[in-house]
Amino acid sequence: MVINGTTKSGISFQIDNRVKDDVRLLYVLTKVQNPKTTPEEAASLLMSMLGIIFGGDEGALVFMNAVAEANNGVCDTTTMVRELTEIMDACKLKNSSPSHKSSTSARKK
Repeated sequence: MVINGTTKSGISFQIDNRVKDDVRLLYVLTKVQNPKTTPEEAASLLMSMLGIIFGGDEGALVFMNAVAEANNGVCDTTTMVRELTEIMDACKLKNSSPSHKSSTSARKK
């Protein structure tokens, strides 16, 4: 099943619903929330998280570019995390068109 949506800032996304149950994502989230995690480690973990959610480096880059486009050309961490949080919240709350696609994507409308 794929979840389709659009964030408040206009970034369209399509996420494989199974991602929210991916143990790799849980592992990364747990590491990010660890108070002993350094800022450098957190940045690397955030990139890993984007890869898991958006189907690899290419999908993560598409998402970051969409965030930059919606944010006057800059993909700052605060905005990216806000958009990502909104997308993850949507994954918890709604299911849309059924599909067996495992790809994910994000783009600015």
